[in-house]
Order: sequence, then structure tokens, then C-alpha cells
Amino acid sequence: MEDTSVKLQAVKFGDGFARWLRRDARPLGARDLSHAIGLARITLIVGLVFLHYLEYPNSPVSPFHGMDVVHHPLATFVNSFILFFFFSAVPLLSLISGWLFFSFAEERHAAHLELARRIRRRLTSLYLPLVFWNAIFLAMLLLLFSWRPDAPLLDALNIRFERAGWFDYLNAVFGLTRHPVGFQFWFVRDLCVTVLVSPLLWLSLRHVPSLGLAMLGLAWMADSDLRIFFRADVVFFFYLGGWLRMRGMALEVGLRSTLVSLLAYLVLVALRAAAPLLLGGEGPHPEWLNAATRAMRLIGMLACWGIVLQLAATPAGAALARYGGLAFFLYATHFPFIAAMKIQLWRLIPAPTDGWMLAHYLASVLVTLAIALSAGLLLARKAPRCFALMNGGRALGAGSP
Repeated sequence: MEDTSVKLQAVKFGDGFARWLRRDARPLGARDLSHAIGLARITLIVGLVFLHYLEYPNSPVSPFHGMDVVHHPLATFVNSFILFFFFSAVPLLSLISGWLFFSFAEERHAAHLELARRIRRRLTSLYLPLVFWNAIFLAMLLLLFSWRPDAPLLDALNIRFERAGWFDYLNAVFGLTRHPVGFQFWFVRDLCVTVLVSPLLWLSLRHVPSLGLAMLGLAWMADSDLRIFFRADVVFFFYLGGWLRMRGMALEVGLRSTLVSLLAYLVLVALRAAAPLLLGGEGPHPEWLNAATRAMRLIGMLACWGIVLQLAATPAGAALARYGGLAFFLYATHFPFIAAMKIQLWRLIPAPTDGWMLAHYLASVLVTLAIALSAGLLLARKAPRCFALMNGGRALGAGSP
């Protein structure tokens, strides 16, 4: 009887939370959802470009740690704040991927055939571009190393050519056990591994959905890599997307709940960025702070999805959603390009003050975005087949699912 009471309370809480989320939401049609997903893809990848600026060239403190309370507190707080805000990008992108991947759940009679087809299609559209881009990056960087072995850009990479062995080069291209040379592709690599184990995820979703969600959620909160992933982020939120799809849960989020979750997230992000000031001391983070940083991404994911839904319903948002097909190209090209841009633009800074540091931050990101997006648009219009190859088989008009 006690177990039944707990379950009923959980159901009531879930239903009440769902009603609060959708209280003033407009119904989502197929076209609305298509615009929202396209807009989410391009805006979240733009957010990742801001995130991958990483630390300032003159700062020894990583923004993942929080602000530097001693040197340039304003500039480092802004950098850390934006980084933690876009921590929600990977969870939301993973959830969208899982929600789309398990759409065949509504037609279970042919699920095994559709599952095999989707695994093949996803691996073609994800892993082949990963190998393609990282092979290009590796070749270009090897040329740079042979020309200038002391080039500052080489210090920003996760491979050291002067002592790299054959397995390091394999990892640089294929991302087998370490991040590839284009380190942003860790997400794609983990998504590929998630797709490979999707038959196990599908079995769990059909027979023990809540248990699977709880186990993956615990692994994510414990920062476990489950031996085969770089992090558990992708597989957990991918599974969560499938879990929502299996339960037939609507994706509408109202304006009121969007604003509440956004305000809560902004406060949490500000507190996290200011943690070194509030907690004092240096050294490794306490484990509870790391766990809280991961947990706040749940609120951020809800806030960002709510914002996307509100914007996608506007003419400007719908127009921007048409460029969702550029998201993968931007994702693929932005690093190590932004690292090189940081080095070049830093030479133009007249003084390492907070104001000029912020200007450098903004300029590095905007120039990277401008060049990458312009190159993508030009290729899509002048050489569409070449663009599709570099974009994982996606055409420019493929912003809709």
C-alpha cells in the first residue's frame, strides 16, 4: 500500500508539473515543431561557439572553474556566465536527437526493421563527417607543425605532434578512446556510440523505461563515462528524448513557465560563475558543486526549449529556422578556427583590460561565425554536393526533421 501511495503521488506531481508547463502554451503543429527544432539547432550551435572560446589568452583560469576573483573579475565573470548558460546545449540537442530517433515507437510492428535502418543512416550522416573533418584538420595542422613547430595554435590542441604515436593519430581522426583533434566532435562520437547501443536502449524503453532512465540519470550525475562514452550526457538525454516520445508527452511549453524557468536558470548560472567569489579559496571544486552544476542543466534545457518555442512562433524565428541546415557545418568548422582567430585578434588588443578582453571575446566569436556561416552559404549555393558531403549529407533546407 505504501508503494502504491508513493507512485500515485509521483503521478500527481508529474501531471501537475505538465499542466503548469503547458498552461498558456499554444498547440504545436508539425510545422511549428519543425521550425522550433531548426531554430534550436542553429542557435544552440552558435552558443557552443561562444562556449568554445574557452579562457582569455592572458588568463590562467578556465571559465569552467568560474570567475577569476583576482585578475579581471568582470571579463572572466561574463565569459564564465555565458559558458555555463550554454551548458544546456548538449543536453537539449541530445534530447531532440533521441526524440526524433525513436519516432518509430508509434509504429511498433516494424520497429526492428526501422531501428536497423536508422542506425545505418545515423552512422553514415554522423561518423563519416567526423572522420572527414578531423582528417582535414590533422593534415592542415601537420603542415603547420612542419612549417612552424612553435606555432601558438598547436598549444590549443589535444595532440602533441613532437611525441605523438600512431594511436594518437588514430584517435585524432577517429576519436576511438580520446577526443579527436577537432575536440567538438566528442559529442558526435558519443552520439554514434549511443546509436550503436540504441537496440539496448529500445529494449529498456519498452520493458523497464523508468529503471533505465534512473540508471542513466545516476550515471550522468556521478559523471561516469560508462566505459564506452566520453561522458554520459549524450546517452542519458538521448534516452530521455526517447522516454518522452514513448510516453506520448507533448513538447509545448507556455510563456509563463518559460519566463520562470529562464529567471531561475539565470540566477543559478550567475551563482555558478561567481562561485569562486562566494566560496573563496582555490583548488578543485567540491563534489557537491560539480553535481549542482550538472543538475542546473535540467532547468537550462527547459528554459532554452521554452525560449526556442516562443521565438519560433515569430516571423523572424521562423525565417532563422530555415538555416538550421547550417548547424552541422558551423559545428564542424568552428574549432580549431576560433582558436586561431583568438591568437590573431589578440595581437590587435591595445591593452589587456576588462573592456578590451570582452571586445576580443565578442570579436573572436563574431568573426568565426561570420566566416563559417558565409562559407557554408556559399558552398551550399555554388557547390551543393560538396556542401552536403561536408555537412553530413544535409542540404541547406534540411533544418526541419
